[in-house]
Amino acid sequence: MAITSPFEQIHEQLGASFSEHDGWRLPDNFGDPAAESTALREASAGFDLSSFGKITIKGPSSQAVIDGLLATGADCPDGKWVWAATANPEMGSSLRLGREGDTFTLFTLPKKREQMLALAGEIANQLPASDVTITDITETTAMLAIYGPGAVEAVTSIMPFDISQVGENGIMTLSFFMMKVIIVRGGWHGGDGIELLCPKSAATMAAGAVAKYHKKFSITLAGMECLTEALAERQITL
Repeated sequence: MAITSPFEQIHEQLGASFSEHDGWRLPDNFGDPAAESTALREASAGFDLSSFGKITIKGPSSQAVIDGLLATGADCPDGKWVWAATANPEMGSSLRLGREGDTFTLFTLPKKREQMLALAGEIANQLPASDVTITDITETTAMLAIYGPGAVEAVTSIMPFDISQVGENGIMTLSFFMMKVIIVRGGWHGGDGIELLCPKSAATMAAGAVAKYHKKFSITLAGMECLTEALAERQITL
């Protein structure tokens, strides 16, 4: 059985057409694929990234795990994310790494999540100390992305928290109503945008705000067809 997105109820209310993608039931489109692609290029488009892998590596030995795991990108600056790659050709090069202190977050393509988790675990097991924690947070969180040239302005207008401190390729954890929200500037498509990673329990609230105001702030809801097309231009295959 396919995994259900935390945003599924909102997707259904907004007229999404669904199919299965890498074991997840996700929107293909919201009725007008051409308009979705145009919005991504000219304004802003909203995507459900809940199926993309999110793996946290934290603790005093977290950098040692990252050093052993990655061939490029291991020297990620604090408060930033970078494109990264492992030395394993089977894993491909489409990997993103974010860092906040001694906590790293690996963002993977959906189909690479389990392989990356296993590889990180193997490296951690070779360390002399057990002061690192590796956690797959993919299915306990929800991730919403607003991509496009108007994305930052739109999110700033809609969301009830300040994202002004998150600069280009930045990553920051904010506390909001006693929950943690990770804000990422940029995206898989290679352009500007904002990604919001929140607990699964907060998905309805996050998506509800976008659903309520998306027309007012020119956000076009978009599905996997649009995202697949955008990533293909960067030679990234979902």
